[in-house]
Amino acid sequence: MFQRHSNWATRCAKSVAGWIIFRTGLYRLIRRNEAVIVVFHRVNDTDRNDSLTYTTRKFEDFVRFFGRFFNVIPLSEMLRRIETGVGLAACLAITFDDGYHGNATIAAPILERYGQRACFFVTTNFIGTDYVPWWDANKQIKTRWMNWDQVRSLHCSGHELGSHTKKHPDLGQIASEEARLEVGGGSARVDAELGVHSGLFAYPYGGKENMSEENQAVVEQLGLRCCLSAYGGTVRSGDDPLRLKRTTISEWFLTPYQFGYEWITGRLDPD
Repeated sequence: MFQRHSNWATRCAKSVAGWIIFRTGLYRLIRRNEAVIVVFHRVNDTDRNDSLTYTTRKFEDFVRFFGRFFNVIPLSEMLRRIETGVGLAACLAITFDDGYHGNATIAAPILERYGQRACFFVTTNFIGTDYVPWWDANKQIKTRWMNWDQVRSLHCSGHELGSHTKKHPDLGQIASEEARLEVGGGSARVDAELGVHSGLFAYPYGGKENMSEENQAVVEQLGLRCCLSAYGGTVRSGDDPLRLKRTTISEWFLTPYQFGYEWITGRLDPD
């Protein structure tokens, strides 16, 4: 109990410090010369006790914060800037993993209202089905996925789409032959549905242990444009697009200002 209270108090203190740093403009003096790629999973007001879920209100709070204090750019533009070394300071790209229904019906309209666009990484064999993954089954969550019409609609609205494999395997555990089918098959399905080549890829689970060196080589051999993790960190000029760090927006961030504090003080990068 004391530890939980201590953690809450620490996050509150960081939120207050972040509010002061950003609302007074101090962030302009100490702004880090790096970018951030953030990842959400699910936005709805039904599964409030799920760590993968953000409520509509909290998600909009983050979107508003991003738009006010960061240069929100598409992921493809982030990749271009990484490769050329041009203008990365305070840039931020928004991504979503898996392909949940609320991403299209709730999150995308909020993003568009604020003039922002995201990249949605979809697990292609889940789209348009009633499949319940183990992490939802364990919490008795009724899973809803987007369908392919919604995926195409996101694309037409200016959002980017990428692959999250076919069936969401742990690429730190499976052999390269299976990985090639999962990664290549997911990417090919996204391309076929959209009628354009995406080449954008984020690997499932996103931890360091969830991508083996052998399967990292598979991603490179397939000629994909990027490979994104989800274990935290920031992005700098010259980073390898096939080993890019992303920061998960989780319940650890009590407010967007705590997120801002963690970024401005260099605490988003993992040890």
